[in-house]
Amino acid sequence: MSLFSYEQVKGMNPGEFRVYNFVVSHLGTAHGMNIRQLAGAVGVSTTTVLRFCEKVGCSGYTELKYRMKQAAGTQGGHGAYDAAPAAQFISNSAKDPAFAEKIAQAAGIFADAGCIILYGDGASGMLARYGAYLFGSAGKAAFPAEGGYGAACPEGEHKTAVLILSSQGDSETVISRMERYKRAGAALVSITNTSQCPAAWASEINFPCYMPQICRDIGDGQTELASQVPAVYLLEKLAAELQGFLK
Repeated sequence: MSLFSYEQVKGMNPGEFRVYNFVVSHLGTAHGMNIRQLAGAVGVSTTTVLRFCEKVGCSGYTELKYRMKQAAGTQGGHGAYDAAPAAQFISNSAKDPAFAEKIAQAAGIFADAGCIILYGDGASGMLARYGAYLFGSAGKAAFPAEGGYGAACPEGEHKTAVLILSSQGDSETVISRMERYKRAGAALVSITNTSQCPAAWASEINFPCYMPQICRDIGDGQTELASQVPAVYLLEKLAAELQGFLK
């Protein structure tokens, strides 16, 4: 069972979301920290930590520590994926009329476009290729763009639609690419891990996933990874809706 619910995470502000990411990524050590140590490790105030406690239904920091300790014992520390947040995202989305409306609006943008460009950074580059395959199979011209490479927005009667896939949504490359696409008149849709990022703010429609980021040791350091299951689900929902528009 997930430590925090999707609805709790969805309502967090950027500071609270940073506490959330730290807690789920460091369960093996976070439960041993006092509130000042946790706030210092995250880079927020103790007030933000207390607001986070309230947001997740804890009466105070002591209760949060207890819940973290219980979760650490169940999950065997940090570094392991928990399938529950992704399952919660899919379950809640399927029951949310507002989500269905956003899917329909985004699919409409893609259907009206001359072509679709899918831009992904990092691990999202693989999703861009998969999304291009899905949209192409639905009957639309779609092209993946990764890293510093990718298709330019072609001129035509119908403007290009761009789907940005970026977990953090705030890298210089992502921001630069979005600005280039917007100057070319493209319509932007994005899939990010939080709605509090430049990619989300610049998009006409944004789908935030709110997945916990898991710390993994690689070589000389650590990297933070988030489940891509919600992004795959969104791509397949968008492709299915797009196919309905094109029939």
